[in-house]
Amino acid sequence: MLKLRLFHVFPLGLLFLITFLCVIASADQRYVRPNIDVPLRRGQGNKYKILKLVKSGELVELLKEGHSWAKIQLSNGTIGWLPKQFLSLEAPPLQLVKILRKDNERLQEREKQLTLELNKLKELQVNTGGELSTCIARRDKFEADYIRLQEDTSDIVAINKKMAETQKQIDTVQAAMHTVELQNNELKRKTAVTWFLAGGGVLFAGWIIGLITCRTRRRRSSLL
Repeated sequence: MLKLRLFHVFPLGLLFLITFLCVIASADQRYVRPNIDVPLRRGQGNKYKILKLVKSGELVELLKEGHSWAKIQLSNGTIGWLPKQFLSLEAPPLQLVKILRKDNERLQEREKQLTLELNKLKELQVNTGGELSTCIARRDKFEADYIRLQEDTSDIVAINKKMAETQKQIDTVQAAMHTVELQNNELKRKTAVTWFLAGGGVLFAGWIIGLITCRTRRRRSSLL
């Protein structure tokens, strides 16, 4: 609670000091001293016509300064003279209070805006933290998938190597089978030729035997 009060009091004091210094530095502006309303006259003296009553605490522009009177210009452009004793470089307390109240309201409004911006930043930080966690989880998943892919690739390389060796063995067996098949075909061909020749020989021998038998029978018949 004490910190909160100091937070509000410190800006007010700082604004009061800045306002005071600005008033001192501005030599061509004056405040009408807190008193009754001061008549603004056409010339230097009470005999001149009153142009307007200047309110207490009003900020005016000093145009010319005489011995007892000062020529000023109001905010609406009216120019006239009033007693110099009613002008002051210092703003009256009521005017300072108004200024400080306005500045305080402005600071409070700015504080609200900063609070809203801070809340938005906190929300953004929470969302960013969630997105960061999601990105980290996705990164970890990608790393795990990459490691698994490397392992699978190693297995595939080993499988391909084994398949290549098996293919070589298959090619060797197929070559041997082809050789055996050629040899078997050659053996079949030779066997067929042998059987053909053997069959021809048997037929020829049978024909010779038949021929001899027929001649023998004829001779026996002729002898009888």
